[in-house]
Amino acid sequence: MKIALQTLLLLVMSVTLSAQVDMVWDDYGLGFTLPRGLSITENDGDTFSAESDDLYLTILPIADQTITEDDLADAVVAMATEMDYDDLTDADDLKLNDLYGYYVEGTKEGAHAFVIALMDTQSSSNYLAVIVFTPERRDQAIRLARSFYAYD
Repeated sequence: MKIALQTLLLLVMSVTLSAQVDMVWDDYGLGFTLPRGLSITENDGDTFSAESDDLYLTILPIADQTITEDDLADAVVAMATEMDYDDLTDADDLKLNDLYGYYVEGTKEGAHAFVIALMDTQSSSNYLAVIVFTPERRDQAIRLARSFYAYD
């Protein structure tokens, strides 16, 4: 019985681990983990986008050495307001390895989104990211948002 339980646990863990795809955006030294099933729709020096029917990610780099941590909160709120997210339900800072950021969560016409600004504390690279998701995919959207990391 104990061996069967251990085997079942190992199988569940391997399925969970294989349900994600590690990505690196070499142009900007940004890594993240995509949930499996997202199709990459754009991946060039200007934009990274991936989507499925119920989860969407887009990342835009901003090369600006003058951006400070204080600018991030203002940028995210302005971006979410400009995108007409009318119900901003959560906002906080993020600390992810060498990245510092700020996010807001909002809804618009039933769609939920995380609007995120990230600053690489070791370089002049900064990123704006939007993750749009259905309520059923919120946990995967959170894991995606927490997966960002900077690398050399």
